[in-house]
Amino acid sequence: MQEATDFIWGVFQQTEDDLSNRKDVNRVTLIIESIDGVAYTSNDEIHLSANYVAGYASDDVQKEITGILYHEMTHVWQWNGGGNTPGGLIEGIADFVRLKAGFIPGHWVQPGQGDRWDQGYDVTARFLDYCDGLLGGFVGRLNGMMKESYSESFFVDLLGKTVDQLWTDYKAKYSGN
Repeated sequence: MQEATDFIWGVFQQTEDDLSNRKDVNRVTLIIESIDGVAYTSNDEIHLSANYVAGYASDDVQKEITGILYHEMTHVWQWNGGGNTPGGLIEGIADFVRLKAGFIPGHWVQPGQGDRWDQGYDVTARFLDYCDGLLGGFVGRLNGMMKESYSESFFVDLLGKTVDQLWTDYKAKYSGN
């Protein structure tokens, strides 16, 4: 989990020199239990489904669990705009970290797929990867801006276009796929 934390801090551009933009978390607890779904994070506790792990059909269960932990650890460290950031963006940022760490499951959508930029998870992660390609470190900067509030204007501030314009450009880029 320390490796995931270090990676996330790198994505979020949170250095040891500037701890003011980093959440103050002393301990993260991992609980493996019998729950529905895959996993969830509440405050500084990650709950991983023993049922999901036991039923995982692929040979590479270690890669899948590692990817889940990168996603859930992101929730520990990311900002949520004082509770105002759309859930789809929160989940998309967590899956963006998973994408950048190389833990992409086979069922993810391909770039350009999806119905809305804030659809969440893999769809939003792919869109954020596109935005990050326009401005290196975009996701880290966006996360930093969400420390106390959230506004779609953050996209304009960082990339000069509305999020809807960016989504249209993103979809157009992959329209031939």
